[in-house]
Amino acid sequence: MLGTARTHDCIPACSRSSTSYFLLTSCSWRCRLRTVQAYGAGAVSTVRAWDYSRTKFTQASPTSTEPTGATVVDNRYPTEDVLRPSYTHVLDELYSKQNLLAEMLLVGIAEMLSLPSTTLSDMCHGPDGRGDFGTIRLLHYPGSPDLTTAERAVANVGIAPHTDFEAFTLMHQDAPGLQFIPAGETEWIDAPVRPGEFVVIVGDVLERLTNGVLRATPHRVKLTEHTRNSIIRFNALHPDAIVAPLPAFVSDDRPAAYTPVTMRNHMETTIRNLEKGIPAWDNERNVSRTATYVY
Repeated sequence: MLGTARTHDCIPACSRSSTSYFLLTSCSWRCRLRTVQAYGAGAVSTVRAWDYSRTKFTQASPTSTEPTGATVVDNRYPTEDVLRPSYTHVLDELYSKQNLLAEMLLVGIAEMLSLPSTTLSDMCHGPDGRGDFGTIRLLHYPGSPDLTTAERAVANVGIAPHTDFEAFTLMHQDAPGLQFIPAGETEWIDAPVRPGEFVVIVGDVLERLTNGVLRATPHRVKLTEHTRNSIIRFNALHPDAIVAPLPAFVSDDRPAAYTPVTMRNHMETTIRNLEKGIPAWDNERNVSRTATYVY
């Protein structure tokens, strides 16, 4: 974990009040017990998740074919007859504001590491300016009393231990439940609940770019008696950006410990491995499989 960042003006006004903060929790759209990509073999998660992304990154089956023959998978979002105000309008506004915060954080991280200030932000924008594989994820964790009898019988985790695949994550939560293992330690600790701040979580990409100087932060969510909601923003790089140790972090005494891979390939490979049941976190070695994967 790098620290915290203020949320002021980074959450659209219509999403700030306690009554509208998580309208989606009462929406049945795609609301089900999550067993796929729960980050661990045999993990059955209680989380309900709704995503928003501008890049349409998915490995789902194609839903249509363009005249050129290219396959297309459409992002499916709840329409205004299901949810008001507009899901896409509110989430895209949030996405834009989070981009501003992410840009400042990337500049700050680069300067902290004695890199040229735009080193990391340039890797997000890409030469075509299309931007990164960013995703907003709205998460709702029902409390144990709110689960059905069938759900309680199989659910064994809020979310299994893992590290995030991207460069870093902005995390906001309204109740306890998220836990970290701090760098250099082995025990889980509770993440802070701070209404006016995002927690900044280091992801796989920063670990690989810095040759392990920064470590991806393992985290998990416990089963809790209380309900928990969270806003997550995954900040990745441009799909074609090469994720490999930067020259500033490679020397004779510290050779490159990570193989090069594109952002797109890292995301696709990681998701395929999860679908195969390969856990994201190695509990025995206390290491991230996704951050250290050999390509």
